Amino acid sequence: AAADGVVRLNGRFRWLLVALVLISFSLGMYEWERLLHASGQDWIAARETFIDNLYSLVVLGVFIAFERVKIPFSSQLSRLGASSYGIYLIHTPVLAYTARLVYHLAPVFLGIQAVFLPFLFAVGVAAPLLLMAIVNRSPARKYYGYLFG
Repeated sequence: AAADGVVRLNGRFRWLLVALVLISFSLGMYEWERLLHASGQDWIAARETFIDNLYSLVVLGVFIAFERVKIPFSSQLSRLGASSYGIYLIHTPVLAYTARLVYHLAPVFLGIQAVFLPFLFAVGVAAPLLLMAIVNRSPARKYYGYLFG
């Protein structure tokens, strides 16, 4: 144990945890596909499984293991994280209306998931951030905290 009471992990163990994240994620996807297939239905409700819990624990372990590692763009990610509640509140209508616009203006992109999904992701983050910036610079600024957290 370190002097400050925090256990430090050696480099190999850190990367083992990263590998376990990838493995448990893949196993979880496989498990859910097997559950869906075994059910004989088109859709099944979410259930907590052992592999889901294992994945969650390993992801937490990775965050702990890499807590002192310098992450590229960490200041930008931190600012984005501070806006995450506002993004969460606004993203659903933004995604719905954006998908409808694409459907009417450029429906060919609906069949190209490699283009359509990154586009939806970008708009789903950028549009709420833009709206939040507009409100923050408008007379409605005094309500910003109530609107976006």
